[in-house]
Amino acid sequence: MYDEVNSLNQVQHPLEYLTEIEKAAALDQELLLRDAGTPWGDLLAAYVDTLNELAVRGMEETGYVATYGLDEGHAGGCG
Repeated sequence: MYDEVNSLNQVQHPLEYLTEIEKAAALDQELLLRDAGTPWGDLLAAYVDTLNELAVRGMEETGYVATYGLDEGHAGGCG
């Protein structure tokens, strides 16, 4: 989208320009993650194990485990 389509001084709309920057940054990050060779499966498993350990510790201290889930496809946090 350009301001004044027939103008000689066409300037790209700021939101369009920001979208281009965002897409380029996302692609750069994706390439870096892919090329890093990080074992993402192992990293995710370690993360889940750590969360489980924290939940067990919380249960020992409070007597209950806080659980979070999805509500019919809604991730929560709204409201």
